[in-house]
Amino acid sequence: MNPRLVTPLVAAGAAWATRKSINAAYARRHEGGIPAADDTEVPFRQVLIWSLVTAVVGALVSVTVQQGMARLTAQSHQPEIVQ
Repeated sequence: MNPRLVTPLVAAGAAWATRKSINAAYARRHEGGIPAADDTEVPFRQVLIWSLVTAVVGALVSVTVQQGMARLTAQSHQPEIVQ
C-alpha cells in the first residue's frame, strides 16, 4: 500500500485517539465535561487554554506520526550497499 495514502489516515487516527484520551483525563481530573467554546459559564481563559493544549498536542502527534512514517518509508526504499 502507498505510504502517502496511509500516513494521513494514521495521523488522523492517532490525533483522534490522543484527543479522546486527553479529554477523558481532563474530565476525570476536573470532575466534569471539557470546556466548550460556546459555554458562557466557563471562564474564557480556561476555554482558551484548553483549546491551545488540544491544538498543540494534536499537532505534535500528527507531526510525530508523519515523521515516523516518512522515516520508515525512506528506510524501506534504500538500496542495499554490497561491498
